[in-house]
Amino acid sequence: MLYTTVGSFGIPVPVVQQQRFCFQRHIALLRPAVVDLQSYLALALRTTLAFAQAEKGATGTAQKTVPLSVLRNLILPLPPLAEQSRIVTRVESLMRLCDALEEKGRLQATQHAQLVSTLLGTLTASTTPEERADHWQRVAQHFDLLLDRPEAITALEQTILQLAVRGLLVPQDPTDEPASALLQKIRAEKDRLIATGQIKQGKPLPPITDEEKPFGLPVGWEWVRINDLAEVQGGIQKTQLRRPIQQHFPYLRVANVQRDALLLKEIERFELTLDELEKWRLITGDLLIVEGNGSADEIGRCAVWDGSIDPCVYQNHLIRMRCFQQATMVFAKLFLNSPSGMGEMKHLAITTSGLYSLSVGKIRNFAIPLPPLAEQSRIVARVTELRRLCADLRQRLAERQCVQVRLAEALVQAAC
Repeated sequence: MLYTTVGSFGIPVPVVQQQRFCFQRHIALLRPAVVDLQSYLALALRTTLAFAQAEKGATGTAQKTVPLSVLRNLILPLPPLAEQSRIVTRVESLMRLCDALEEKGRLQATQHAQLVSTLLGTLTASTTPEERADHWQRVAQHFDLLLDRPEAITALEQTILQLAVRGLLVPQDPTDEPASALLQKIRAEKDRLIATGQIKQGKPLPPITDEEKPFGLPVGWEWVRINDLAEVQGGIQKTQLRRPIQQHFPYLRVANVQRDALLLKEIERFELTLDELEKWRLITGDLLIVEGNGSADEIGRCAVWDGSIDPCVYQNHLIRMRCFQQATMVFAKLFLNSPSGMGEMKHLAITTSGLYSLSVGKIRNFAIPLPPLAEQSRIVARVTELRRLCADLRQRLAERQCVQVRLAEALVQAAC
């Protein structure tokens, strides 16, 4: 005997003859007229031919169901009994081979990931420029072997970001104006905004301790709290009173803000007063940070608002960071999306019932490295260039995999 689920037509499973079973109405029992047919029918019912007929005859909307009348009228090819046995034996042999290949692929994927992690990890662990150059050379020697999978390219991008925010991606220039001078200009701009009533005077934050610094900085760099670089503000809470009726405006949700990317195809709207619109209106260059998420890897992800929708506000599960010096925004984004920044965000996040969350206060208190302004520009240009190369690698890899799939399909069709 065989049974198969009727809802969405499931995979048929042989029933052990010596045991008695009860089954619910969403399962259909198939009892072959000849017991020897069971193994072959179990294979035939898993083919696309059987599934296509079942799908065509399925009824229902929310949950598709295949009526018994459709199952009774399935048309399947029936070879001689002796050939059925040979078919079943051959299929089982090939399935074991597929299982072995899949297991070998998983093992190779694990070994490959370890190799990528080890070689790329040596770059960020380098203590001297000479040592780092030597490790880069080793990566270059194994480039084709390392970067033959999408996840390896992603790991390379993360390594590039980590090198960038630690001052290891581009050389320092001793003639650059140090970050301490940039901080003085930022403080002057912040004081001006406070004096003119454009932002509020906040409570002073304590100095950054050594325990808060995840790594050492090059000469000319400074550790600084986000509160000293930017105005930080939470978003609007979604309530029934915000349901769009008469005076409503588009707003961003967590789903709209990905890591270094905006998804703006689906935008919802809030009912707002004009004063509320003025308070929460986004301007080009605002940095949006995800405040809450069910995944620890996604907490704190951020992207820059591009001004493509205006006016536009943002929900309370997003935090807006508006830098006093616009030039510092891009480097701040690089750090928050780097492995170091992501790790610090995870450390700060509180989990309640599986939800990781940050707060405006924690974002204001967050410490980030600040390079000299000229070096920031060089870092951003280099990261942009290398990311473009990574995108090209990813596209070429996808094209190569597509060719391999078409070749495999052609070989299967030729064999059949």
